[in-house]
Amino acid sequence: MSLDKNMAFNIVLGVMIVITVTALSALGESRLDVYVSMFTVEYFAALAIFRPRRRFLDVIAIALLAVFAMIVALRVAEVLAG
Repeated sequence: MSLDKNMAFNIVLGVMIVITVTALSALGESRLDVYVSMFTVEYFAALAIFRPRRRFLDVIAIALLAVFAMIVALRVAEVLAG
């Protein structure tokens, strides 16, 4: 019995998210942008490794990338503002 790549993608992504939430909460991290950034990196890493089939446009990837870009832009603006 072998897992298809869609199921393997979902299992691995779920495990990575659980590990991230556990680790960050154990470290006392409470900023939402850190969690979203880590979830974005994990999603795209799993997507690159497993390449699951998509029947429709990957809305999750677009949303995560847009939010990640906004977080980075806000952090850069924070640094530049001093």
